[in-house]
Amino acid sequence: MAHTNTPEDTTSQASADANPNPDAGVGKANFLTVLRNTGFRNLWLGQTISQIGDYFAFLATFVVVGSFSNDPQTTTLSISGMLIANTLPRLLFGMLAGVFVDRWDRRRTMLVSDVLRAALTLAMIPAFLSKNLWLMYTLGFVMSSVGTFFNPAKTALIPKLVRTDDLTSANALSQTSQMLAMFVGPAIAGGVFKLAGTGNEWVAFVVDSTSFIVSAIAISLISVPKENSKLKTQNSKLRSVGPFRKVGQELMVGLRALTLNRSIAVLALTFAITMLGVGAINVLWITNLKVHFGFTSAELAWRISVGDIAFAAGMVITSVVAGNFFSNVAPKWFIVVGLLGAGLLTLPVGFAPDYWLVVVALLLIGAFIAPMNTGTTTLMQIIVPNDQLGRVGGGIGTITESATLTSMALAGIFGAAIGIPFVFLLSGLLVTGAGIVAWAFLPALTLKDKVEEAQAVAEAEAVLSFAQAEEEDDLLVEAS
Repeated sequence: MAHTNTPEDTTSQASADANPNPDAGVGKANFLTVLRNTGFRNLWLGQTISQIGDYFAFLATFVVVGSFSNDPQTTTLSISGMLIANTLPRLLFGMLAGVFVDRWDRRRTMLVSDVLRAALTLAMIPAFLSKNLWLMYTLGFVMSSVGTFFNPAKTALIPKLVRTDDLTSANALSQTSQMLAMFVGPAIAGGVFKLAGTGNEWVAFVVDSTSFIVSAIAISLISVPKENSKLKTQNSKLRSVGPFRKVGQELMVGLRALTLNRSIAVLALTFAITMLGVGAINVLWITNLKVHFGFTSAELAWRISVGDIAFAAGMVITSVVAGNFFSNVAPKWFIVVGLLGAGLLTLPVGFAPDYWLVVVALLLIGAFIAPMNTGTTTLMQIIVPNDQLGRVGGGIGTITESATLTSMALAGIFGAAIGIPFVFLLSGLLVTGAGIVAWAFLPALTLKDKVEEAQAVAEAEAVLSFAQAEEEDDLLVEAS
């Protein structure tokens, strides 16, 4: 952003930097205004296709691994191992990936992520044909590791492509496309498996690889505004430090934001509490349907599918409403209302006397979850300088994954000790409590309060000074 002497000129330049297609954002923020923006439209298209590929790959991989053995116990262990291989990278590398997302060109990062995943998906074909389970685990782990770069890069790139006033609508549209991908990906996978026939499931990996290539082509067409020259200079100076030290120092910036920035710390705490509750539900959900309603294995699959469809439908509906009609609402209220609503509705789910009451509850819970996710992303984009979004998002993701895995590990113990319905009750109380924490401590900032690049420059200078001071201290120690 150019430095000028008048507020009017500064505002004009900021608008031009934030939106490479100025005419696209004129008018009230909604899905149509953000889709008229060529850069965001390409990003959204690439993201949607990539997410369809993600869900396609997720289902295809588990179907393939499940076909390696006819023994139920062996199959369960194989699928569990694949789930762990896909989950661990988000826990281990989430924040570290954020460091590199903040250092690298975001568009190029997403592009490379898609290309690498396309190649890794094809590499699963010989692993499938040879029924090499450990090679499938390894490829799944590597694919998930590469994927940890994609979403933080997308979150950080959106504010560079759209007006600040359009952020809520852009994030809500991204949320909507993610839910739609949950339907389309598995549907395509099911169709491909049916057409290919038994023994030819490898065709699914070809289709999946193609989806990543199409996504990469869409992302390659994005035009990103140039970075603030002064900020770029400061970051370049910081990166002139030794390679290992500079990664550590940039990682410390994200850690300090998580602990010293009150709003970010509250967000991290809020979602840690939330996932302590939700993780257990994810584990006990299928068991609850079998035990509470007595569903047999034959009908359990479609009962689960109906519940998933209801949940996703609720998310799609409120994402559309939030993005088109409530784009100016402070993100805090999306988060607070979402958590309180989802928490209170979860309380009685374990005691519901009828399955269809559970389906209605899932529809309503999904309706509250979607705006909460939109509000979280938007609030982060408001309060975190763009050059730190990768690290902060990765840090919150690491905390969330840790809470999720802890909850999943304790689910069986608590389910046996107090009963599954009471675990749902406890989970609802935790989510409701997280909503109260957010209500009490999150600031009601609006899009007008968004951190500008001037503040990012000041923070970069502070980090540089810190790095230089550390280097001088080390030189003194070596000299003595």
